[in-house]
Amino acid sequence: MSGSAALASARRRRAIPQGPEQISNVVVEPPKPSQQPLAANPTMLLLKHNQVLGNLQTDIETLKRQLTDIKVVPAVDANDKTTLEYYKTQHNVLLDEMRDVKKTLLKIQTFAMETNLEVMKLKRLVKIEDAVVE
Repeated sequence: MSGSAALASARRRRAIPQGPEQISNVVVEPPKPSQQPLAANPTMLLLKHNQVLGNLQTDIETLKRQLTDIKVVPAVDANDKTTLEYYKTQHNVLLDEMRDVKKTLLKIQTFAMETNLEVMKLKRLVKIEDAVVE
């Protein structure tokens, strides 16, 4: 008995009896045998298997024919603003330009840091020479 069936029967036992209990006889029909009869001997099984393979081969051949009949859409123009390809190419161009700008900016930053370091060294030397001269 499943858990839900046990809970339902417990509820019925605790409930106030409302008259004679009616027991219904439910007849459960056994499941019908499958539509396809089982093979009686190995020869019938092989024939059935051969038939299934033949059906599969014909299905594959029709699919191949359908694939060869599909027409290929010509390539889209990358300069047409109504296509997605145009925006993809523009995006790639912008990414390349941004990479170039980033490289240049890093070079300028490195040069500025080196120049600042040299200026600081020169200031130290000037302070030291002024201290020695006095």
